[in-house]
Amino acid sequence: MNIRTTAMTTTAQSDESLAQLKTKMDDISRAFHGTLGYSLHHRGQDEGRISFNGDETFPSASTIKTAIMCETMRQIDGGEIKWDQELSVQASMEDRQEGGFAYYFKEGTKLSICDWVHLMITISDNTATMNLREFLGQNNINDWLLSHKFSTTRLLNGKRCDELGLRSLQQKWGLGMTTPNEMVQLFELILDNKAASPAACERMQRILSHQYWDDFGLSQIPPSIHTGAKSGAIERSRADVMFVDGSAGQYILAVHTKDLQDTSWTVDNEGHMAIRKLSSLVWNYYNPKCLWAQPEGWKEFLPREEA
Repeated sequence: MNIRTTAMTTTAQSDESLAQLKTKMDDISRAFHGTLGYSLHHRGQDEGRISFNGDETFPSASTIKTAIMCETMRQIDGGEIKWDQELSVQASMEDRQEGGFAYYFKEGTKLSICDWVHLMITISDNTATMNLREFLGQNNINDWLLSHKFSTTRLLNGKRCDELGLRSLQQKWGLGMTTPNEMVQLFELILDNKAASPAACERMQRILSHQYWDDFGLSQIPPSIHTGAKSGAIERSRADVMFVDGSAGQYILAVHTKDLQDTSWTVDNEGHMAIRKLSSLVWNYYNPKCLWAQPEGWKEFLPREEA
């Protein structure tokens, strides 16, 4: 599909219309009990960029795992590691973290790099993330970000945190830090085959499209639409980055939050709800003729966070 050609035929909307969308999104952002930032880029038109707190620093939560995947692909492209190379689960439970399946693996279990990346991205497995982070090298992941002109986004948590001078940032932001604009930039690199080789970028797009945690922004998109995403959640922050291929072409939406007053782990957490509202507004703006609506009882079948 030629994104630019398709988009220009169906999104010939006035600047005022885009301004109206921004006003609605900004109102949701300002009413949020905490701090919310978003960045939206419609890939079919140069003027299709709007944001609110787009350059504000936020906890990345698990969205930083996308950068770990990019460095994995760089090392594979460079012949340093192999996609089918086996890596053992951490022997010590102190080197694992709940959240996903790998925490419960039997000592001695070996999986390929391919499997570990899929676990890290598709179900956001924390043990897989820690394993890949130490195997690839935390400094190498941040060097990849620096080499691709990311001024804020960094992976902060790791065994070399003190050695790399990241402890104060790690204590403030957790696993990583980023901005909504830079997360859109990261997805753009993958979609434009600039994050790694074209073959590696295609594989990353496919992996991003296999999300188990689809209860944030993706829940507002019809299931027949091609999408890809990476979400993240920690106690006082919720985040989601997604690309959507609709009738009007492709757009990327990143939403990040911090200082969230609602620290519940329910489907109606305010962070979850705000991301859904923003995603719904954007989808309906670019796809006004879509008649899809969520069926009654849809929330009952969403994946569940631990209480």
